[in-house]
Amino acid sequence: MRPDRPRKSAGSETTYPRDLGTAGEVEAGVAALADEVWGWCEKTGSFGRTATVKLRYADFRTLTRSRTGAGPIASRSALVAAAVELVRGVFPLEKKVRLLGVAVSGFEAGGRAGDHNQIAFDFGGPE
Repeated sequence: MRPDRPRKSAGSETTYPRDLGTAGEVEAGVAALADEVWGWCEKTGSFGRTATVKLRYADFRTLTRSRTGAGPIASRSALVAAAVELVRGVFPLEKKVRLLGVAVSGFEAGGRAGDHNQIAFDFGGPE
């Protein structure tokens, strides 16, 4: 392990003492984890383009879902919304859920939320 290496991702996950059985419980868990991850993003000034959700069923089968945007995730509410939308992709639940996780990755060097500028090219097309 190299502590001086730039971080590639940041996340939070929780194994629940009681398996989650409803979509509402899973969404609430994912929203709380996204909130924790955003707190780290704000504290460190690190903002990524990719949101990932991890879900582990009671039988230990694990699913992950990710989405990458054009620029860094710009707000706490945007991360929560992305994480909840991703986990909704596995509904209806096949089994009860034992573990949930949320992570952010795709950090841009010096990238801050809202600082993304896209380069435009003029290819001399029809005017």
